Amino acid sequence: MCGRYTLANTEDLFARFQVEVQDLDLAPRYNVAPDQVMPVVVREEANRLERMQWGLIPSWSKEPKSLAINARIEGILTKPSFRGPIRRHRGLIPATGFFEWKKEPAGQVPYYIRQKDGGLFAFAGIFDTWQAPDGEAVKTFAIVTTAPNSLLAQVHNRMPVILEPAQEAEWLDTKATDIAGFLESLRPLPPDQLEMYPVSRRVNWARNDFPDLILQS
Repeated sequence: MCGRYTLANTEDLFARFQVEVQDLDLAPRYNVAPDQVMPVVVREEANRLERMQWGLIPSWSKEPKSLAINARIEGILTKPSFRGPIRRHRGLIPATGFFEWKKEPAGQVPYYIRQKDGGLFAFAGIFDTWQAPDGEAVKTFAIVTTAPNSLLAQVHNRMPVILEPAQEAEWLDTKATDIAGFLESLRPLPPDQLEMYPVSRRVNWARNDFPDLILQS
């Protein structure tokens, strides 16, 4: 499961994901929580950023109720909420890290996980558009998850799918990619590419959003 993440570096976002420069106010985020609106990289004629709410609302839903912040890769091709988006609406969720909680004698301890170089990376994401009664188009997304690598297995039984840079273009190409075969080829990111350490319990409250949240405690 991935229930909180960070996007601490927004200055390099456009270059890293080869996105056309857009007039977007992208402030660094250190504690992104469900229901919040975040940038997602989508492919049109070229890569571009779109703001979407975290928590997938299927296009066929009768009400604006999020059904999932995560989408398990197992069964994603057949589950009603995901089978359309995984084929037609795939996006990259830019991030610099994420949090998981480990049950310890003193209680639930939050851990921060990031790439060892501290750089930007992309979660595999799916999205959909729900039409409100007033005609407003509400775009929402979910992060695809898989079994954990040996590092993440120490704290949780799931981890987000982190795409290698070479996989990102294929993930976005919904017209050419054999998605069933591509999903079969995906593996958890190798543990030697990541680092993990405990952080302050202040991250438990979504209202807290400041750099100290990702400092080792």
